[in-house]
Amino acid sequence: MVFTLLYSDNLEYGVQRLIMFLSLVVFPLCFSMYSQKDINFLYRNKYRYLFAYIITVVLFNVIPFLWFYITHYSFIEMLEHFPMTMKLNVGKYGMHAIYLSMHCSVALIFSVYVLQSLTTKWKVICLIVLDLILVCFLLIYAKKGSMIGLTIVAFLFILFRRKKITIRPYLFALIGLMVLIVAIPRTRNKFLEFKKIEAVGEGAPTSTNIRYTIYNVAKDVILDSPILGYGVGDFRSVLTDKYHELEIPVLQEGRYNAHNQFLSFLIIGGIVALLAFICTLLINFIFAVKFNDELLILFIIFYGILMLTDNILEKEAGVVYFSLFFNFLTAKSLFAIPNHSDLRR
Repeated sequence: MVFTLLYSDNLEYGVQRLIMFLSLVVFPLCFSMYSQKDINFLYRNKYRYLFAYIITVVLFNVIPFLWFYITHYSFIEMLEHFPMTMKLNVGKYGMHAIYLSMHCSVALIFSVYVLQSLTTKWKVICLIVLDLILVCFLLIYAKKGSMIGLTIVAFLFILFRRKKITIRPYLFALIGLMVLIVAIPRTRNKFLEFKKIEAVGEGAPTSTNIRYTIYNVAKDVILDSPILGYGVGDFRSVLTDKYHELEIPVLQEGRYNAHNQFLSFLIIGGIVALLAFICTLLINFIFAVKFNDELLILFIIFYGILMLTDNILEKEAGVVYFSLFFNFLTAKSLFAIPNHSDLRR
C-alpha cells in the first residue's frame, strides 16, 4: 500500500487511506512483541474476551433500539427505520448496517465456541438469549452478505461436528435461521433480487443490481492497469470518473466504492496487492488447518465471503476489528516450531 503512494497523484487522500489501513500493521506489531507466556495467558482467557465482545455487541444494538423506541418511534417504525437511525442519529457512534450486521454475525460465530466452554446452566441460557437477540438484529439489518456468510459458516461448523448428539441442536438452529430469512418479507425480498440481476440502467436500483453494475465498471478499470493498479491515492477517483464517463447517474450520486475488497485491492495495487493479501490469508488458513483451529478457519472463511460483497477493510468499523481478531486468533502460531517429521511430510 505504501509503495502505491509513489505513483498516486492525490497524496493527501492516499495518506488518509494509509492511516485507515494502519490497523493491519499496528496489531501484528503489537502481537509480535508478546512473549510465549503472554500468548498463553491470552489463550487461557480467550473465551472471556470473546464473551465480553458478544455482550458489547448486544448492548450496542439494544440500548439505542430501546432509547429511540421510548423517545421517538413506534415498534413497527423501529423495525423499518432502525438501520438508518444507527447510521445517522447516534453521533460519533453511528455505523452502517453492513458493519452492524457483520458484528452481529461475528458475535454469533464466537458464541458457538463460548457455549462449549460454559459449565453452568444459567450461563448457557444467558448466552442463548443473547444469541436470539443478535439474530433479531441481524434480520432487522437484512444484509445479504452477512447472512450468506453466517449460513455457510454455520453449515461448515456442523460438518466439523462428528457426533450426532452435538450436531442436532446446531442443525436445528441453522434450519430455524433459514426459515426466518425466508419467512420474513424484509429478508426474503432481499434474496429475491437474485432472481433478476440487471445493470442499474436496465433494471431497478436494488443493492444487487448496483453491485452488479459496479463490478462491471470495476472490471474495465482493472483491465486498464492490472499489474500495479492506480495507487492508494487515486483508486476511488478513478472509479468515480468511470461512473461519469459511462453516465450512470445512480453510481455518480452515490459515489460508490468497489463493494468488493478483492476488486478494491486490484484497483489500488493491481495483482501485486491482491496476491499479497490473499497470501496472508492463505498462510494463516494453512496454520489454522494444521492446528485444527476451527474458529480461525471459520473466521477467515466468513470474512472472505463478506469481502466479496463489501470493502470491509476501508472503514474503521471493519478493519480495526478484523485486524484485532485476526491477529488474536492467529497468535497461537507465533511460537509454533514444526518438528522434523512435519518437515519431511
